[in-house]
Amino acid sequence: MKVSYLAQGENYLIIGGMSTIGQVLSRQLLQSQATVYAVDIAAFGLDEHSNDYHYIQCQPTDLSALQGIKSKLPDRLTGLICLSGTINHFGSVTDMTVEQWKEVFDISFASCYHACKTFSPLLLKSAKAAIVNMSSGLAFGGQANYGPYTNAKAAVNSLSRTLATELAPTVRVNTVAPGAVDTAFIYDEAGQTRFDINRYNSIVPLGEMAKPEEIAHLICYLLSDGASHITGQCIHINGGAMMM
Repeated sequence: MKVSYLAQGENYLIIGGMSTIGQVLSRQLLQSQATVYAVDIAAFGLDEHSNDYHYIQCQPTDLSALQGIKSKLPDRLTGLICLSGTINHFGSVTDMTVEQWKEVFDISFASCYHACKTFSPLLLKSAKAAIVNMSSGLAFGGQANYGPYTNAKAAVNSLSRTLATELAPTVRVNTVAPGAVDTAFIYDEAGQTRFDINRYNSIVPLGEMAKPEEIAHLICYLLSDGASHITGQCIHINGGAMMM
């Protein structure tokens, strides 16, 4: 069964729009005839020759910078998707420096908080709207040496549940918690995966890690009218590696 969406006349804002999932999601939303505003730190956005795609370079961990781009957006948004996250420092809670912890935590949580705070008023101007925030399966269990990331994504879950009550009934707010996904996120600077893929796949009932398209499809569903009665939820997508 092939699923398709129609979002003509709708405006979506993606924070972390040049992440692997952000790029795939942008293209899926454009295929649905939506207008996409992508925000990231990269110098350039997608090479899309479309009047419906707009790229804005911005550092989302900087609240004032995000507030400064509101003039480049329409006065009404249908959806906000917050995808930013990183694990660029590894170490125990006791060994990692405060600066290293804060860098990972701010990219993985503060960017989401800043975006939700800044752009929720634009969502509330729509008759109905949705926020989808990126969490992680790692937020649901202890994982040595991943502290700032797992704590940040646990905070994203809590923030999203709070917003689901505060912005209801106009705006639905949900999170997506993937397991391993075949994106740039899982590779180190040398191009090697940060973990043993074969070992990971051996514990996944469906036998393989997720593709970025599968995560983007779930996000599109949560943005759509098909999910009109879903809010305050965290949807796990991990091939059965963790069953909640």
